[in-house]
Order: sequence, then structure tokens, then C-alpha cells
Amino acid sequence: MTRKLLFLATLISVSMLPLNAHAGVWFELLHAPCWTGDENDIKQDNGVIGRYSGAIDCFNKDFNGGGSRTILSIKAFQAWEYGTMFLYYDITGPFNSAVSGDASDNERGGFFGGITLTVSPKKIGEKFAGREFDWGPIADVQLKYEAEHVSKIGMLNYYGLQWDLKAPFLDFLSVTTVIRDDYVFKGIDFQVGAAFQKSFSLANQDLIFAAFLQAGLFGEGDSKVEGSPPGNQFFITQPQLLWDVAKNFGATPGKFYLGLEWQVAYNRYLIEDKTENVLQGMIRWNI
Repeated sequence: MTRKLLFLATLISVSMLPLNAHAGVWFELLHAPCWTGDENDIKQDNGVIGRYSGAIDCFNKDFNGGGSRTILSIKAFQAWEYGTMFLYYDITGPFNSAVSGDASDNERGGFFGGITLTVSPKKIGEKFAGREFDWGPIADVQLKYEAEHVSKIGMLNYYGLQWDLKAPFLDFLSVTTVIRDDYVFKGIDFQVGAAFQKSFSLANQDLIFAAFLQAGLFGEGDSKVEGSPPGNQFFITQPQLLWDVAKNFGATPGKFYLGLEWQVAYNRYLIEDKTENVLQGMIRWNI
């Protein structure tokens, strides 16, 4: 507990320093306390993933840990001349000792993340033509590849398109259409997604509402592992509401946020009838 408090105090103190924020790199610390979950009321019909009945702030009790869980996310976004790069990694139980053997909620110490690279034929074409192309409501269409990494499972591949749309009322709006190729399953799936962000103010306070969603439309079919369930259709979304608290302490605005993230998932891990409903507290630090 002492190490957790020390890390949190250091994170807050450093984020309050009057430094110029470097756009594109940030940390997110999330915690679901599972106050509404009851250990005596867990729905677990396959012995793998147990859902806390009626809970709103609990992860499923599964191979990544218990209902109460802490996650540290490291994210980076960088645009280049002909596309973008995005990197993210979620570390479950980031403060636990690797040698303690303590069977705590977060003792699994798992990670999940990926690296995405996009290339814009439109920008390349504009470079050769010496002028901008007007595609109406479509700002850009990019070729997209993502390598996703999951502890205990390995790497997944995504191939497809990213559609950047013109939305003057939003900071950004992006839609993806990709093929999901997971070596665990015999088939592939067609997956659609979207992400957006809206900055706004209430009185003199600045806030951000952001969200992303992903849906696998068909499922990936039978598993290559004998006795394992097939890959099913799925849906997941993670809306966030963040409050810029740095400006209230005389620090650089847009550097330090407090807020909430709500994760809702159906057919979690592509397992049929497994849902997840998690409200998490969130700290975000833009470096």
C-alpha cells in the first residue's frame, strides 16, 4: 500500500509542475474498487469467467484477476507526413511484486496492447499532385495495420482501413473497418470500430468526453485448441468523462485530468454470454 501511495503522490506532484505539455504521450491510471460486488453472488457457469451479479464497478473474476483491479495504461500518438502511429499498453496490477506469491486481485500482472500504423494514399496523392483533394465529409482514408499483444495468448493482426471524418462539432471522429486475424481460431472476422473526442467547458471548468467502440460482426469460428469455445461476435465500448484539474492549481492546462471510464462489453474475450460492466476511477497525465 505504501508503494502505491508513493507512486500516486509522485505522479500528481510531477504533473503539477509548470512544464510545457508534449502532445501525443500520456499515462492513464484506472481503478475499479468493486464496492458493489458480492463474492457470494458471482455467476460463473463455465468455471473460467465469473460475473458479479448486478455490480456496476467490478471486472469479471477471470484469468486476469478479481473484480477489483488496477490498470496502468501507457499511450502514444504521433502523426507523420503520410499517416499516423498509435501505441498503447495496459498493465494489470502494475504495483504488485513479481515474487510475493500473494493471491491478490491483481496478482496476474497481465498486459494487453498494440501498435497501429496507418498510411494515407490520399496524402501521398496530394504530394504528387501538388494540391489538396476534397472528398466531402471524408477528411482522409488510410491503410491500417495493427499488431495486438495479449499476455498468455500472443499476437493478433488487423488489416483494413481507417476513415477520418469531418466533424466540426468534435475534436476528431474516426471509423475503422478491419479484418481480425487471430491464430487461436480457424477463421477471421470483420470488425468495425469508431472513436471520437469532444472538449467542452462548464462555467470556467474544462472537460473532455471521449469514447471508442469495437464490434466483431460474425465471429471467428471454431478454436484451434481442442475443447475451447469458438470465437463469437462481440461488442465493447469505453466512454470517458475527464475534468482538467491542472488549471485550478496554476499548472499548465490540459496536462492533468481526473475522471471516470465506463467499460461495457458483450461476449467478453469472444466467449458467448459473457458480459462486463465496469465503472473505473481514472487519472490521466499528458506528458
